[in-house]
Amino acid sequence: MRQASEPWYTPRFNADLASASSYETRRAKLAPILRRHAGQRKISRILDYGGDRGDLVVGLFDGTKVFVYDNSGISAAAGVTATADPAGCKADLIINSNVLEHVGFPRRFLDEILKATPARGMVFLEVPCESPFRLDRIVRRVAQIGIMALTHPALVGSILRPASLFMMHEHINYFTEQSLVSLMRSCGLGETVSGSYSSDGRGGKADMVWCLGTAR
Repeated sequence: MRQASEPWYTPRFNADLASASSYETRRAKLAPILRRHAGQRKISRILDYGGDRGDLVVGLFDGTKVFVYDNSGISAAAGVTATADPAGCKADLIINSNVLEHVGFPRRFLDEILKATPARGMVFLEVPCESPFRLDRIVRRVAQIGIMALTHPALVGSILRPASLFMMHEHINYFTEQSLVSLMRSCGLGETVSGSYSSDGRGGKADMVWCLGTAR
């Protein structure tokens, strides 16, 4: 579907986002954050909620059993246990990374995550920090549309409209650190901490925001 309107989003580019080096880069950013804010708490079980194969959570904590819950039906990565019952995992930490920007009802989705979170369990949310109205993104999109008009003239009629200026067709929510914290608190999570970081990967530079909350 993306190839129909974004020819630069090639199969190779998509594969690179899930490559071993990409996950290594992401884990290198997440591990210090999680270990610092987990403090003295023992993290025996981690659940990657909506995490594809679960590659992201492997090795975040030493000696931790890791699970993944994903509705795609894809096989779990080595060392990860796929589950159809996220609540049954009794995870000390549930991670939801790069998902909320795709779902139509993020509060409802977070409520589902909380149903799988035991008392005093921690929930970590991570999303891109982006705005569809940033000038550099609009300029980049205009350049991409121009290239596409030259290389795929049959698509010109479908792409030359205001909505085409949005960078990511599949991102339907845009978050800041403040709005992510507000989402977690409105769903009843307490003891929230938050932050942001920038990461350079094969998919380009990404500004990320995160929030870690504790279930009551």
